[in-house]
Amino acid sequence: MAYLFAFCRLLTGIVFLMSAVSKLRGRAAYEEFTAATRALVRLPSRPVAALVVAAEIAVAPLLAWRPTVLAGFCVALGLLVAFTAAIVVALRRGRRVSCRCFGASAVPVGAGHLARNAVLIVAAAAGAVQAGAGGVQAGAGAVFAGLGPAGLAAVALAAGAVAVLLSAIGEIAGLFTSSSRRR
Repeated sequence: MAYLFAFCRLLTGIVFLMSAVSKLRGRAAYEEFTAATRALVRLPSRPVAALVVAAEIAVAPLLAWRPTVLAGFCVALGLLVAFTAAIVVALRRGRRVSCRCFGASAVPVGAGHLARNAVLIVAAAAGAVQAGAGGVQAGAGAVFAGLGPAGLAAVALAAGAVAVLLSAIGEIAGLFTSSSRRR
């Protein structure tokens, strides 16, 4: 279970860190995210966008520090549920809103984004359950106690690879959607 718990922590932290950095990499990127937020929610988009980015930034450090791991998973779950609800609402209303989760994607939100969020919700929920059951209590020393250097490296590599794949899932799904429309 230590490997699964570490994988969930790393995957969730990496994804939210990537997402926040992509929004803050420049003024244009942040403005594009704010515009996408405006199209998805009926609340003032600037404060909502700032709150989303602040929460995304908070996830990784919360997951890294043992006493706040459960809080980190809870923040991640809250964001993921809100993102998923916004995507569902946009799809039901027929809105073609570009996903600005990981940068300047031109692919409108769709099934691929819902699948990505489902995977991340499962990872964050599994991590939260493990944290709530005392998974963070194991080992008094290191943050990822019980894994050893090789185990930690393997888990980190796997989490990083899955995070990169998930960050591109909208574009990947868009490729299949685009090619199926041409036929």
